Amino acid sequence: MMCLFLTNNSHAQIAADKKVGTSIKTIYPTKDWVVSDFVVTNPKFGAKAKPGFDNRAAFQAAINAAYQNGGGVVYIPAGNYEFRSTQTAAKKVRVRKGTEEIMKDFDYQYVLNIPPSVQIRGDWADPELSKGKVLGTILEVRVGKNAPNYNGTVESWWNDSQAGGALRTTYTSIADRFIDVNSGTGVTNLSIWYPEQDINDIKPYPWTLFQPNGDCATIENVTLVNSYNGFYSAPSELHYVLNSYMTALSTGIEIHVCTDIGRIENVKIDPKYWANSGLPGSPSLARATAYTKANGTGFNMHRSDWEYVSNLYVTDYKTGMWVGREPGFSDAPNAQFYEIHIKNCETGIYVQAVNPYGLLISNSTFGAEKDGKAVYFDKDFKTSVQFNGVDFTGPVVSDGSDGAISFESCTFSNYSQYALKINNGNVLLTQSEFKKTTGHVFLGADVNALKSVNSGYNGRLEIKNESKSAKVEINNGKEYSFDPIPKNIITNIKVHPKPASNNVLKADLPRATGFNNEQPTEDVSAQLQKALNEVKAAGGGTLYLPGGRYLVNNPIKIPSGVELRGTWDVQHHTQNGGVGIFTNYDGGAAGEKGASLIQLAEGAGIRGLTIAQLNIATDGYSTNNPRKTPFLIQGQGPDVYIVNVTIGAGDKGIDLASYNTSGHYVDYFAGVLARAGIWVGGGAQGGFIRNMQLNPHYGSRLPQSGQGYPRVALTRFVQSNCSALKFADIKNQTIFNNFVYGSFYGMHFLKDAITGKDPGKMTVIGHGSDGCSFSLFVEDADQNTKIIAINSELVVTKTAEPVRSYVLMGGEANTSKVHPDAQLILYNSAFWGSPTIGAIINSGTMRFQQANFTRSGAPSIDNRGGKAYVYSSYFAQRMPGQATGDDVYVKLHETGVSTELTNNYYASPVKENNAKPGKIFGSDIAPDKK
Repeated sequence: MMCLFLTNNSHAQIAADKKVGTSIKTIYPTKDWVVSDFVVTNPKFGAKAKPGFDNRAAFQAAINAAYQNGGGVVYIPAGNYEFRSTQTAAKKVRVRKGTEEIMKDFDYQYVLNIPPSVQIRGDWADPELSKGKVLGTILEVRVGKNAPNYNGTVESWWNDSQAGGALRTTYTSIADRFIDVNSGTGVTNLSIWYPEQDINDIKPYPWTLFQPNGDCATIENVTLVNSYNGFYSAPSELHYVLNSYMTALSTGIEIHVCTDIGRIENVKIDPKYWANSGLPGSPSLARATAYTKANGTGFNMHRSDWEYVSNLYVTDYKTGMWVGREPGFSDAPNAQFYEIHIKNCETGIYVQAVNPYGLLISNSTFGAEKDGKAVYFDKDFKTSVQFNGVDFTGPVVSDGSDGAISFESCTFSNYSQYALKINNGNVLLTQSEFKKTTGHVFLGADVNALKSVNSGYNGRLEIKNESKSAKVEINNGKEYSFDPIPKNIITNIKVHPKPASNNVLKADLPRATGFNNEQPTEDVSAQLQKALNEVKAAGGGTLYLPGGRYLVNNPIKIPSGVELRGTWDVQHHTQNGGVGIFTNYDGGAAGEKGASLIQLAEGAGIRGLTIAQLNIATDGYSTNNPRKTPFLIQGQGPDVYIVNVTIGAGDKGIDLASYNTSGHYVDYFAGVLARAGIWVGGGAQGGFIRNMQLNPHYGSRLPQSGQGYPRVALTRFVQSNCSALKFADIKNQTIFNNFVYGSFYGMHFLKDAITGKDPGKMTVIGHGSDGCSFSLFVEDADQNTKIIAINSELVVTKTAEPVRSYVLMGGEANTSKVHPDAQLILYNSAFWGSPTIGAIINSGTMRFQQANFTRSGAPSIDNRGGKAYVYSSYFAQRMPGQATGDDVYVKLHETGVSTELTNNYYASPVKENNAKPGKIFGSDIAPDKK
């Protein structure tokens, strides 16, 4: 049944006779309770799970109603819903007419359009748990077959904001599509099927899910049964495809010009999802596989600035992944890939081109069919790809023109002639194993260098060298051994948090609504607290806030077993609207040391809303001196959770450090914070911090008509004052795919203010610090501190700070705050931007296990008081011919201990500044200098 409506007056106070209802009942299990004010089968919308009935108008009516109401979830009960007609829209494209630029409209067809703040959601059975059967809510697409504009594009021009407004030639999609997923939308928990598609006569259909522009389109728990083309993201940002399955007959996912972090997580692309669906007309697995292996591409990525791809599985396609340039110009992507598993493809991954920052690929498998290629590098490749902990079945072939391909802790098997066939560029092999006795490496005529340490079959590496002048270095020895990249790391919680009870109370409180710039004027703090307490008294459950902006000027506490929930089931941006909690609270007489605005008792949660601090830059405060306030959200016990919460503007975000919050769960916390993002400690054990996305544009991109949100530009301030992520006394913490743009310290490790203990052992996967002064800072660490970071992208931009570096290990030379045996180990990293110094090691032990120093700094490795080890790394920036002083790749001060350089590639000869002769050592150092 639906949750109970309390009153028909959307601005009335809570009715005295209110009752607690329950969430919508579903057939199949859900990770959260389903709450919706808009059900498509409601008579006022009129959708029908009935053969022959066209549901387009009914679905669109429900979607439009949700939009007009300030956003929300449109629910689709289990059943088969047919779509038999289209709508026409026009896209305005900047084109050329002779030598002049003009704007021209191009028509395209679509079936459903989801506007910002709206999500459609069904009742979904995970096919992996239902023996492949597609069950629950199924959208039947009976329109678009053989459409001539199924993937249409037009040559166009645009100014690239990421390149100083440079004019670009590109190709804009004007393709037809089934669903337009616009900025701030979601498609979740449903399946989409093309009943008229015939395996014996495959016809093209338009894209199933199409993100045309804007921020934050989410596809979650979706099965695409037999799409011709699956999900397309055009010039846009922050797409998120997760926990989804598809059989795509042409292309599964295609990304173009994504200029902020897109995420692909736990997606499986395989012909079996159609073959095993149990739906009428499903082909045999053999027939479906034959088609996709002859015609299909799983994942197609053009320019994306920093894509996060994890747990992507592609099986039985012609090309598992394709990575390359944007059509029409030279811009190419960079990305980090974690747990990518491709098998039985003609080509596992085809790398046409990559930007200088490269690809980081860790803990993955690439498998080719017989006579195929596990990896192929096109002639246009000339930068960096790093494989760490990757198993290859089939050969790796490169026709690239330059650059460096590096392999650390990899294995090679089932190749026919050569495991590595390299025709150009440079190769690094470190501690990698070949499963056959022969045929390890072939070097073509234009290879520049091959360097190998402890690699081969039982320590022997066979090389066929037909190069003109390749420099080949082979080194073996126990002194070069190291611990390989950790495997089998859990990246998500086993059971998603939600209240034990499915009780739902809809809190119909005073609020501002509509597409205007009005702010709420009545403080609802007391009413909100009363409603939360009543949910607690009813046995726990969810307090649901419908669309609108609410003023909360005094702290509230969410009781144990209760969730405060807005209209969002998915991640979202400030510009997407929905439910907003506005506040002028500043801590009162206690100021920033006062109580937090939203306090979470043990087992309490908050989900699906936006918070905005209205007075962050008013009444004498400004973007150069924002108001200091307490943390907006504070966990006060174990098992608290914060999911899909955005901060439109604030001083401090989430406090998980003042109390023991063991088992905490934070997933997709986004926004802009002036001084603090998420701080964790207090002796917590077993928490998750995932998909944090902090960027100043959350404060300057506002929803339609402003909707009362403050517009604040905090970039300069946060770069000099913010610690985005702080970790102190925590154990068994999962830190996964987080990103921050603009911060003084992107990630900061320090002594715990509550327990007095230093950070312990933890693993960080897929962290990104961009636009920072110091991307990663270890301030405090004892002998038990061991921080492992995998797939880190650490970027330093030109800030007001005179010293900037990717990594800062210890605050000053030989500091007692960092124990000599404390360890920071970076596996598979990329560094770029404008550092003055690449890495500063003041104390402790620092290991670079494969890094791309696109910009090196001067020096690159500045060892002032610790031990540094640099393996399998690419120093892409040339140093001056007569390097002196700090213009060197490595500098060892008299206060430093030692630095090892082993199996690295340098764009110019190795140069060092060594105050301690003999203490810079390794395979890269000439014998007379060791």
